Amino acid sequence: MSAPTIDIQGFKVSGSGLALANIPVEQDAAYWEWHVNLPGLPRPPPDEDDDDEFQNVQMNGGDSSDSDDDPYALKFGVATKKGRNFYKKLEHVEEEGDDASSRDDGTILMRSIPDLRHGDVIGVAVQQSDLPMIQMLLNGEPLMECTINRFRGMVFPAVYIPPGAGGEGDRLEDEGISLTLEFDEDNFKEMSPHARFGPLMVARGII
Repeated sequence: MSAPTIDIQGFKVSGSGLALANIPVEQDAAYWEWHVNLPGLPRPPPDEDDDDEFQNVQMNGGDSSDSDDDPYALKFGVATKKGRNFYKKLEHVEEEGDDASSRDDGTILMRSIPDLRHGDVIGVAVQQSDLPMIQMLLNGEPLMECTINRFRGMVFPAVYIPPGAGGEGDRLEDEGISLTLEFDEDNFKEMSPHARFGPLMVARGII
């Protein structure tokens, strides 16, 4: 079950909070993609000057690229299944003004990826045989700092969208960020990190 603040239309996710797919990762090696839709913030061509003012515009309007300091950085990975009681407890923690840890908010098996642009592709590769591992890729490039080792239990594809990500307040004037979860290999925009990572088998939809 996804957070009540998440809006789901088919495989398109928007809103804010934690979203899970009702598709357990049971394969030894599985791969899926999140396609980023962020109107008004395309990624500049790679041949443009890195010092270009447009290149330095960030999702949060700030100057830091440190995902730990970016309150608008989305998190990708997997999560265990959540129920209503989980979200009620989390809401209580937030009402008390306490900061929820990654374990408390369900994102302990997820990693932040800041400064996303329209058209970016987040690849997630999960292997469970040998050494269990979760790998993240941005536009086909591995993000080694986002690798998660040694996890247990049944997990589901997940994304966390922080409140305000992609277009609120004095930031970009657009409809905010949305993500499309893609399991169909024919619609993948990037390659998985290895041939053994097949597309995640889909039986149901987003929860």
